[in-house]
Amino acid sequence: MKFQQYVSIIGAGPAGFALAADLLSHGKNVLLYSHPTHLRHANSVREKGCLQACGVMEGFADIPITTDMAEVVAFSQVIFVTVPSTGQETILQEMQDYDLSQHILIAVPGNLLSLVKDASMKFANILETNLSPYSCRMDEGQLLVLGRKKRISIAALNNTNLDPDFYDAIQDLFPGVRLRWCSSIVEVCLSNINGVFHPLMMLMNAGRIENTNGDFLLYHDGLTPSVAKAMLGVDKVRMDIGAALGLCLQSTIEVSNECYDQSFTSLVTLAQHSPPHNRLKAPSDFGNRNISEDVPDLLVPWCGLAELLGIDASPIAAVVVLAEMTTGERFMETGRTMRRLQLDTISRRELVARYSPPAPTTQYESRL
Repeated sequence: MKFQQYVSIIGAGPAGFALAADLLSHGKNVLLYSHPTHLRHANSVREKGCLQACGVMEGFADIPITTDMAEVVAFSQVIFVTVPSTGQETILQEMQDYDLSQHILIAVPGNLLSLVKDASMKFANILETNLSPYSCRMDEGQLLVLGRKKRISIAALNNTNLDPDFYDAIQDLFPGVRLRWCSSIVEVCLSNINGVFHPLMMLMNAGRIENTNGDFLLYHDGLTPSVAKAMLGVDKVRMDIGAALGLCLQSTIEVSNECYDQSFTSLVTLAQHSPPHNRLKAPSDFGNRNISEDVPDLLVPWCGLAELLGIDASPIAAVVVLAEMTTGERFMETGRTMRRLQLDTISRRELVARYSPPAPTTQYESRL
């Protein structure tokens, strides 16, 4: 794979704009796609004439924006998808009429997109990350970047016979981020710690969110010792799943520390003192991706994997049920279940064989 100077990005939200601005500042040519029914941020940027970024990324960027998927496909053979995972399948449906056999899709984050796509869609490869490189928000065309991660995890769906040039070319598309290459997209999904943080902070602060319209700091004020204890219960199930698959997953605090080069010893001290976290305001209501994305597309598959592996999934199941009760949604049916991931008919032995890491090789170890 050659180094790419042209990059398409689908998703004109904070993460998409942050990636576009970052790649532009590093000499890439980018084209950003905004869905015709989700033009709020794109229109705000167009009205201002350019994107203004502040925080840990500062400056102005003139970002080309399109609503034409044909332009996106023609512009580059590398396509980032930065929309919430709840919108990924809509994007895939819009891409079905194009020849994508030479294209690489990079889902940021992936949340097992590779397993829910239509089998008839053929890509050169699909890559998934565990997290977005940026902690960011947008308001009236201005991008606030609270933090840039120094390391994130990534995996390719087709991960055999990838040469060093492929790894180097993908690394070149993530400025300032060191990629940790995982053995599979399941390992990457299990490394998305948003599923540990977000749902419980929302649910255990529900009254406060609704009474104040989110007028408090979600981590600094909302991640108390009791909330942290509940998070550790979910985190244990996540790590038990990894252990059953032969994976050495890091704890949530370890993943976060690695992302931001920090050394916190507890979730509470992180919430109090981590700059990318302790300035984040709470959402104004429950119509937020902290619930609508992280429950159905992270907690539901984690719960299904745990049950298939014979692990006590009750801590995660409890969070999902509480989310269903507070929202009226049926996440256990509509989320990324084992059936939707096409894993419902395989045995525990087959699951372990499919997603356990291969014996390490010198080449693979050199990429970690």
